[in-house]
Amino acid sequence: MGGTGAPYDRSMARRNVQQGPGRPLGPMAVRSALPSHAAAQVRAVLRGLPQATGYTVSVKPLHYRRRPHLVAFTFWDTAEMLIQVPEPFRPFRELVDLGTRRFPLVPFRTRREVIRFLYLHEFCHWWLYLTYGWGTSAEVRCDRYAFENFRKRTPVAPPAWQRPRERLRVTEPRRSARQRP
Repeated sequence: MGGTGAPYDRSMARRNVQQGPGRPLGPMAVRSALPSHAAAQVRAVLRGLPQATGYTVSVKPLHYRRRPHLVAFTFWDTAEMLIQVPEPFRPFRELVDLGTRRFPLVPFRTRREVIRFLYLHEFCHWWLYLTYGWGTSAEVRCDRYAFENFRKRTPVAPPAWQRPRERLRVTEPRRSARQRP
């Protein structure tokens, strides 16, 4: 493993993961190649969900062989989220990992539910990348976030998690009842 390489820089090992690159500017573009949903209809489906500003959300058909399933990707270098909706569409159930030994078969009855679930899952990865620098980690957290919010009719807030083993910092020391004046 030895060789002539760059000298070890200790500051690289102590990278601050609490700060990601920050939220990009610009609107969220929506494109659709689905025969059943134009871009305006996909935007209506995503109404009430947090927006991935500066990214393009592309919705395309997924031509499956045996049975419908969920497929979505986030491309960090081209700033695009790709959501694939099973075509021909028929209601199906998908195994979703929610952690703590829970693997429920989540029913997806409409294209709307598939688009919202996959968008929220990929938005969670996008949000964690921008705020904490996590990127593609935290699959279970993103599944939980999408599962808890994809059927809501009210506006949905972005994920609000702390990093593992992170504690709230108290700005001033707490006094016991005996020390209070």
